[in-house]
Formats: sequence, structure tokens, C-alpha cells
Amino acid sequence: MTQQPHRAGYSKPHSTPYLSLYQAASQIDDAVAEDKIPGAELLVARRGKIILHQAYGHRNLQRTRPMQVDSLFRMASNSKAITAAGIMLLVEDGKLDLDKSVGTYLKAFQNERWNEITLRHLLTHTSGIRIKPLFFTPLIQKSANHPQATDLRLEVNRYAAITPQETEGKTNSYNNACYNTLAAIIEEVTGSYKQHLDERIYRPLGMFDSCNHESDADHNRMSTVFRSQRDGTWTAGWKPGDAPDWPFPRGSGGMVASARDYALFCHMLLHKGRYGNRQILQSDSVTEMTNPQAKYCEAAHHYGLGWTVTEPGGTFSHSGSDGTYVWVDPNRDLIGMLLTQCNGTKPPRNEFRKLVESACLTSAPEVDKINVR
Repeated sequence: MTQQPHRAGYSKPHSTPYLSLYQAASQIDDAVAEDKIPGAELLVARRGKIILHQAYGHRNLQRTRPMQVDSLFRMASNSKAITAAGIMLLVEDGKLDLDKSVGTYLKAFQNERWNEITLRHLLTHTSGIRIKPLFFTPLIQKSANHPQATDLRLEVNRYAAITPQETEGKTNSYNNACYNTLAAIIEEVTGSYKQHLDERIYRPLGMFDSCNHESDADHNRMSTVFRSQRDGTWTAGWKPGDAPDWPFPRGSGGMVASARDYALFCHMLLHKGRYGNRQILQSDSVTEMTNPQAKYCEAAHHYGLGWTVTEPGGTFSHSGSDGTYVWVDPNRDLIGMLLTQCNGTKPPRNEFRKLVESACLTSAPEVDKINVR
């Protein structure tokens, strides 16, 4: 499939499923042509088959590097589902319990502020904690007292001095620090957050483009993170070749992946933890991750473990602050992705999703792969 950085002529299909996919892709192509977004990659898979995979626009300010179907993306908060899966693997191993307090696993949190906050509260954003930054700055620097600095666990331990503002389980407030705490727990139990994910998720699924720190990614395939200005122009945020945002991996974000890789992870979840002849996650773990947790945490009506959820057995989804959006619909056996690198600007993802879903009605015949260019 030849990728082009700009618009090309379409050969419009005639059947309803094909037409809806054509229209879905056209929405994004139009947005790129009108400079509403610099570039994007689309991937739609149904019943285990990729039916749409396109790239549009560019991935640098100079518009000399086209977005491609093997581009790598900073997945931002789409990393949370991966962190949650890493936790569930350790639950299956008997090394963690979702309903034990954080202090059970991190000694710094063995205090009255955190005694009632469990791993499940962290996973569902119902801890009552309202820490705004990802980490407190300045970071702790290497010294005789802190020879391991800079270090994920060392920074996460600083959260332990914060008192929750609300009773655990009673309110929902999205919190990145809580997912960084989960990563620190994984690191405490396994020795390495990123190695745990690589060995237990990425390698078994063939996610060879995935990692959890910019320093481990192929910068030649990554995109500048664009920031929209009031005058309609774009400036560069993080650029390939830049230093990582943080000197260590984190659980709230930091994952770098290709669309294909993240689709493999979603495919595994769609099939109750199974990929090929391997059971990556137990079926019960996937059910926990992808369903509301309100029976455990009163306020978790619309969040599972690492995923926003609609209803039991329904669609689960997540977005990322650098412009990524993924949804998974078990009833249609459908995975949809709209990946950009536009911080603070939302592409027409709702319109794209509606058109994709209209092409993939449960009663509709199978849609063969369509190249809309």
C-alpha cells in the first residue's frame, strides 16, 4: 500500500458497508487537507481482520516526513490499559490483591492517609486522591541518601504524604499519579515495570514495536507532537530526537507503539485474553478490566480497570492527551483507532467512530479490506 502525505483521488465504493468506511476515512482526510490536524493513522479491524488501515498527512513541521502505516505514536493515557493488564497478571500470579491497601506493597504508604486506599481504587480513579502533577518537581537527584535517583519508586513515594480529599470509592476523579503508583507497585514486585510488560505482554503478542519509554523507541518512525496555536498554526512539542519527558517509565503514559501493535493488544482482550494458542490473560481478568467496577467502588460506573466503559459487556475505550483514541466493541467484534499526535486538539473522532460503526453493524455481511485511496 503506497502512502501519500496529501489527498489523492478516490474511487467511491457503492455498497453500504464500503461507503461508510470510505466516508469515515474521508472525514479524516478532509481534516488533514484543511490543516485541522497535521496527520493521522486509521486502523479498523473486525472479526480479526484489518478492514481499513490508512495514513494521512505529515509528522514533522516541515511537512517533509509523511505519516505512514508503520509510524510509532506516543500513546499517552492509552498506556493505562497496559498498566492495568500488568497489574492483573500479577494478581493471577498471586503476587497482588486488588483489594489490599497500597501500603501492602509500598512501605511508604503504610500510614493513616492511605490505609483504606486499595489497588482497585487506583485503577478506577476512585481513590479520593487529587494529585495534579504527574510527579512532584524538582525530581530527587542522585546523592548519598538517594543513590538510585532518578527513580520511579522514589518519586512515587512522595505521594504518600498527600491526604485524600474524598472518601475512597465514593467519587471519581481521573488521576495520573495513581497510575504511576501502580507502575511503582509493579516495579517493586517484579524489579522492572517495563521489563514485566515486555516479557508478559509485548513479546507473547508480537508487539515488537512497543515500549514504555521514548529512549527505547525508534525515533525515525515517530512523529512530532504538534500543539495548536490561536492563529491556527502549529508548533512543535516533543520531537523525535528529544530527551524523554521523564527520565524513567511511568504507568500513566509513556508507552510508544504502532497502530498494529496496539490492535494486537485489543484483539487479545476481545478474545477474553487469548491470542492464537496462548492465554495471555485469564478470561476473568479481561472481564474485570472491561466492565464497570461499581459493585466494588461506588463511583466507578463508567470505568473498568484502565478503560472507560459504557455498560456491562459493552464498548470500552480510551484516549490519550497526545491525540490517540481507541475503542473496542465486543458486540461487533470491532477495534477502531484514530491516532494523531496533536496535543490539545481533538480530531473528528466521534464522527469517524459513528461511520465505522455503521459499516460494521452486527447484521451486516463481512466487509473486505478497503483501500480508500
